[in-house]
This record gives sequence, C-alpha cells and structure tokens, in this order.
Amino acid sequence: MKITSNYKYKLFLFVSAFLFGCTFFVVKDLLTTMTPSHIVFWRYLVASFLFLTMGGIPKKGTIKDAIPLGIFLWLGYILQTQGLITTSTINSGIITGFYIVLTPIFSKIFLNKKILKKTIFACIFGFCGIILLSYSKGPFVIGNIITLACAASYALHIVFVQKNLKNNNIFQLMFVQSVIGFILSTPFLDTGLVLPSSEQIKYILFLGGVVNFGAFYLQLLGQRKVEASNAALILSLEAVFATLFGLILVGEVLSIINCFGILFTLSSIYIVLTE
Repeated sequence: MKITSNYKYKLFLFVSAFLFGCTFFVVKDLLTTMTPSHIVFWRYLVASFLFLTMGGIPKKGTIKDAIPLGIFLWLGYILQTQGLITTSTINSGIITGFYIVLTPIFSKIFLNKKILKKTIFACIFGFCGIILLSYSKGPFVIGNIITLACAASYALHIVFVQKNLKNNNIFQLMFVQSVIGFILSTPFLDTGLVLPSSEQIKYILFLGGVVNFGAFYLQLLGQRKVEASNAALILSLEAVFATLFGLILVGEVLSIINCFGILFTLSSIYIVLTE
C-alpha cells in the first residue's frame, strides 16, 4: 500500500472520525434526560471555553470566516440530535455518512473544484455501502429524514472549512464556530437554562471537550492538506464506528447485507488513502 506524504493529516481525520463515531450512543443515552437543544448548548459552551483558552481573542477576519462554519455545524448538530430521538444509533451514523456524496457536489458549486473520476467512483461506492448499511425490514421513521438534512449541513461545513481555513488560526476559528453554536441554541431552550446534573456532566464534558474540541481540531488540522471530497470520505468512517459501537455497547443488530455495507464503505476509504 502506497502512503502519500500527507498520511499524517489523513490520520488526524481518521482519529476525528473515530471520536465522532463515539458520539451517537452517548447522545442517545443523554436524550433520556435532556432535550436536544440543551445537549447542543452545553457541549458548545464547553468547547468555546477550551478554544478561547488555547487561541485567545479571534481577529475580525477570522470571525467573518467562521460564521458559515458555525451555522452549518450547529444546524447539523441540532438535526442529528433531534433525529436520534426516533432513529437508532446505527441508522443515524449511517445516514449522516451521506455527506460523502454531497461534499464533492458542494465543492464543485462553492469551491469550483474539479471532481476526479476516482473520487466520483469512491463516492458512489461509499454511498452504496451506506445504502446497504441502512437496510432494515422495519418502518422508515421521521428521524431518518431529519438526519438526512443533517448530512447536507455537515457536507456544507466540510466545504466551508476548506474554503475559509487558510491563513486562520484553528483555535480562533473554532472558538467563533462554537460561540455561534451555543448562541443559536439559546432560543430553543424551551424549558429554560437548566444546569446539568452530576450524572449528565460527564457526558457533556465528553461531547464538549473530546468531540467538539478534540475531534474538530483534528478535522481542521487534517483538512489543511486533504481536499474536502477526500476528507469527507475518510470522515465517513464515523458511520462504521457508530455501527460498531451500536452493536457492542447498545446491543443493536446487523444483517449480512449491513455487513456488506461496512465492507463497501471501508473499500471507498481505501481508494482515497492509496490515492
């Protein structure tokens, strides 16, 4: 297997995908005691504090560049969290992975990037894997549709990271993104601002500190050298990790068809890693 010179940055994206994959079962469990808006608000607030501590006060140009990142990421979070109320952790992780198909399209529209034949093939192959992973004999629930909209938001986030990352301090960029997130969440706190309980705090610290802070820092670091379309394919491993965590920790079940879906998705990642 030939490894390119930017393998380190692809590894950052791989670790980021693993951390994102951990998110689904944590949020699913937290939803039994907290509303989606409260979960998103608190995880953004924790991340904002950490990014401010590491990066300091952002520049005016950074604030401008971070606005679309904050909006699209917040929209993706709130839709994904809302969708998890009625869909499974496996379905949520898999449908979220639909952004691997949408990212090259949005890259063409917003970044005027040429879509390579190899990338198109990998996207189609990866999407086939997602279809197989999402195969179920059960009813199609509304949470799946909501999560599909979440995938579009994440794809736009990846594209605008690629567009606005250059010449910006990552910590400052992510600080503004996080501030926008908890500000936008505030109007949706229908029960008022409630402090997390001692049991909820550990989940909030994980989501805000490990995922919002750690995983997104690694994502932006990786996207300094990896194109948006290829980054999306590597990040789509999130769906595979979410599936594995759903099987091991939540007790959800996969069929033979679903297993082929994992194989297809992993194969699409291999195509990118050996590019």
